[in-house]
Amino acid sequence: MSEKVSAKNTSVKKVSSTLKNGTFTVSGKGKMPESAMPKAAQKKKIKKIVIKKGVTELPEDAFKNCNKATVITIASTVKKIGAMAFYNTGVKKITIPKNARSLGYGMLHNCKNLEEITVPGNFWTKSPQKKANKKDTVGTLILGGNNSNIVKKVKFSTNFDSRCREGVGDCEEFEVLETDPYYKSIDGCIYSKDGKRLEAVPYGRKEIDIAEGCETVCIDSYTYTSDGYINGKAEYYIYGGCGRIEKVVFPSTFKSIEGQSSSYHNVTDAMFKKCTDIEVKFKSDKLDKDTIKKLWESYFIWRKSLAKELVRMNYAVIKDDMLIMLDDGELCGYIGEKENVEITIPDEVKYISDNAFNSLPSGTSQSFSIKSVILNDTVDTLPVRVFAGNKGIKVYIKKSVAIEKGAFLKCDNYNIIRIVPV
Repeated sequence: MSEKVSAKNTSVKKVSSTLKNGTFTVSGKGKMPESAMPKAAQKKKIKKIVIKKGVTELPEDAFKNCNKATVITIASTVKKIGAMAFYNTGVKKITIPKNARSLGYGMLHNCKNLEEITVPGNFWTKSPQKKANKKDTVGTLILGGNNSNIVKKVKFSTNFDSRCREGVGDCEEFEVLETDPYYKSIDGCIYSKDGKRLEAVPYGRKEIDIAEGCETVCIDSYTYTSDGYINGKAEYYIYGGCGRIEKVVFPSTFKSIEGQSSSYHNVTDAMFKKCTDIEVKFKSDKLDKDTIKKLWESYFIWRKSLAKELVRMNYAVIKDDMLIMLDDGELCGYIGEKENVEITIPDEVKYISDNAFNSLPSGTSQSFSIKSVILNDTVDTLPVRVFAGNKGIKVYIKKSVAIEKGAFLKCDNYNIIRIVPV
């Protein structure tokens, strides 16, 4: 005997549902109404969910907490799926129809057995309407927020749109169509069709060995971010940073890094809470100046490792926890972790880079504060945000210096002190 839930006031959409022998079936034409959703008592009995052809939309919370449902099939007629629709189901593998391009936040969040999802390559995410779901979902993510399970693979069933990467969530591998005219997959990452440009790194990936043949790495291939809700309030840049990445190996063919750095966005700590000190390795011993500069500025989180690599490659030296470029005497930055450190700028330093001693929170494990800095006779400019975040810092100068915007950002009670020659 089946349990039946009939839609009410649906003269056009006539969608209803039945539960029989553990299979919950939704059939009819049009949008699935909330009245056709499984009742609390039914959810414990559901092992399989079948959405029949003719159904066009699944509501928010449609099958939420059907945790014994291990099989879900969705007809190709479904075009919209609401937020948290399959939250906490037991599904292992699921295919979202190619025409379902409107996918709700947290649609597959907390699906702890989920290993693989096939999804359109050009979907957009839909925010939750229910107040409770705005508290539970983090980011514009169909797989959930920072504490979600890590899905092994996300396969894109239509041509990939790079904007979709920020809507997925934690997964280890991306796979695009072989027929995609613009992109291809190599070892779970997405590259331009010719393989010369890295476009997207999955956020659940720990190690990335960038493919040989790749010449250009896009900064936002590993720094893309999502906005969303925290405790019912819309927030920006709450998910992102570098995901779970711990190591990046650049190929011998690597030539340049492109794009804008995300390092200096005004973001919350939540954006970066999964980030660690990333280890970087280069298979080539040749990097141009602009590439080195962008690598250094593109993310604080790999600065310690990058500094060691630049020294190994004879581009720089480390002196008193400061990285100094050999060719032109540029002081790139401080890589130490000391509190109230007193610094004397070495004589060989000719100028200081932007953000060199910036200690503002950036999601890294760096923790330092600069108590005082004595400039040498050569440095004549304090660049952008050079001492940002170092409260009460004292800077001793021997001559007049230019001070650029934000050099002392959030440096309460800082002092610039002129040294008078004896």
